[in-house]
Amino acid sequence: MDDEKAFLSPAKLILPNDVLGHIDERSITHGLYGWWFDGNLPFVPRDGCISHKGKHLLYVGIAPPKDGPARSRSSTPIKSRLWRNHVNGTVRSSTLRLSLAALLQHDLNLAFWRDTGSRVRMDREHEAKLTVWIGKHAALSMMQQDNPWSLEEKLIKRGPPLPLNLSMSGHPFKTTLSDLRRALGRN
Repeated sequence: MDDEKAFLSPAKLILPNDVLGHIDERSITHGLYGWWFDGNLPFVPRDGCISHKGKHLLYVGIAPPKDGPARSRSSTPIKSRLWRNHVNGTVRSSTLRLSLAALLQHDLNLAFWRDTGSRVRMDREHEAKLTVWIGKHAALSMMQQDNPWSLEEKLIKRGPPLPLNLSMSGHPFKTTLSDLRRALGRN
């Protein structure tokens, strides 16, 4: 089975709180990951999206980034990216969290503000609400891939619909999601 087919047909989905154990168990250091969400994410079109066990694949990402700086840290690039940015990060450190916050702002009663650089922020209590929501309604798939950027680009540009991806995306939901994100913290 080629990498694309294997990625789009995961043997199992991993809960966000179990991601570190899964990464260690499988010795994943670099790779491609997918975020799968249940039906509790409002506004997001799911037509044509791949589904697995009641969840839809709505976003893919990679670690490390294609042109990112090489950093020598104790944790692997994929572990850092998923745990510190997406699962337990902030809307400032994760484009996925920012998109989820924009979509869930009314459901979770999230409040936003902008820092002096005009970047969107949320207070810790609101970040915690988002983290709890992610833990209840999301799951992940991932695979080891030493050069994940080519597969990421192929999936976003020519693969199944991925409505939460903005970079490289031609998905019709991109404009709506971008507008929702741009409006955050502007009163």
